[in-house]
Amino acid sequence: MNILLVAPPDETQAMLGAGRELIQNHEPLGLLYIAAVARNKGHDVSIIDAHTESLDLVQIQTRLLAARPDILGFSVLTCNGTPAYELGRWAKANLPGALVVLGNIHASIYARQYLAHGCCDAVVHGEGEEPFLALVEHRRDGRTFGDIPAISFRDPQGRVVRTPPDRYLVEDLTRLPRPARDLVDMRRYPSNPLSNQIFVGGPRKMSRPMFTSRGCRYSCVFCVVNQKPRFDSPARVVDEMEMLEKEFGAGHAAIMDPCCMEDQERMLAICAEIRRRRLKIKWGCDTRASHITSELVRAMAGANCFDLSFGMESGVQRLMDAVQKGLTIPQIIRAVAIVKGHSEIRLGGLFMLGLPGETHADSLETIRFAKSLSLDMAQFSLCTPYPGSSLFETLRGQGRIDTGLRPDGGLDTSVWKRYSAYISFTGLDPIWVHPEQTPAQLKALQKRAQREFHLRPSQILRHASRLRPGNIGKALRILKDAFI
Repeated sequence: MNILLVAPPDETQAMLGAGRELIQNHEPLGLLYIAAVARNKGHDVSIIDAHTESLDLVQIQTRLLAARPDILGFSVLTCNGTPAYELGRWAKANLPGALVVLGNIHASIYARQYLAHGCCDAVVHGEGEEPFLALVEHRRDGRTFGDIPAISFRDPQGRVVRTPPDRYLVEDLTRLPRPARDLVDMRRYPSNPLSNQIFVGGPRKMSRPMFTSRGCRYSCVFCVVNQKPRFDSPARVVDEMEMLEKEFGAGHAAIMDPCCMEDQERMLAICAEIRRRRLKIKWGCDTRASHITSELVRAMAGANCFDLSFGMESGVQRLMDAVQKGLTIPQIIRAVAIVKGHSEIRLGGLFMLGLPGETHADSLETIRFAKSLSLDMAQFSLCTPYPGSSLFETLRGQGRIDTGLRPDGGLDTSVWKRYSAYISFTGLDPIWVHPEQTPAQLKALQKRAQREFHLRPSQILRHASRLRPGNIGKALRILKDAFI
């Protein structure tokens, strides 16, 4: 079967404004995993990363018409939910022989609407490798879809059917092939020196993303990945690092999993294997402050760990408890002290303003707390109830958030562009603000946090190396739109 997988264009200009310069572009690993699984079964697979290629809808449509795929798959997040909606409807009208499949979190939440509005033939719920492959092979063999797990589809009578379970999980990650990175032009993903990523490499020192685990056992109400954690083996993790270094010339591996350090023995084994192979590639990851120990930090530093980022969220314990973070302020302070006391690892803090119940004074305390810590970088996002999070479901049930669904069954996809953690850098208002604050107050607080943290002399000196002749103009636009 001829399969074409597409990462649709997104609405970064509307959703992020100047904040788009703070985001690092990475190859679409989710699609590349699916591509690898399908290719291993003998299917012909290609990829279009429309976002990174800066393709508009007409350009994508031209590419789709030229490809004439048997199977067309779109990865749908909230940021590209509207373009995916439009492309899906176009594909169903103009590629009548193609099976159109949507996947990823946003498509899963709005599966019934995407199907009812003629955007696709099926939606995959959860991790897509095996359900997508089943759809491909059922279509090839002329079989119906009712026995495929964790999908939604329209039956011959036009009814939307959803099969159990609620979402599919790959239980054994060691069975998955490596993502098919050869299907995209890796030169399109250079390191962005102005991004929130701490690692800054030159032209020959790119950062490449990778996953070493899936899921997260914690239940933060703003998160969309609360599911059973599963871990790849230390040997396979280091195999991929070695491949990134030797085959793709990467100087840094950005580990994207939320809890890669949860299994401390596994992380120690990964570090030992990196040292045994004498790899030079640097790496970094996000983790929880509660996972930090001096033994781990020393082992990681000795295995080329360059950067860590902690999800710190707030400087107010009451708010941390309200969002079920499962973390205390003293744990954060202790973890920062351990990292800085036992290594030279760069440390970033991920903070969130506008949490449920947060007052203006609480926001100021979070900003003060961030400045009190020995951090090399801080990110201040706005609490956004993304579709798929328990906070979104709570607010949807209470009628306190605009989901785009209308009483007459219509769907207004234009509201999705307001689901952005960097909305203050645009002219739009956040999709939701707790009654304790107004949209204008919260947007001003985000800019204040940026100014107070990043415009201190120590921070300006620390990041002076990011400024090169070619990006001074971008830096000035960020200062104007994101800080003032």
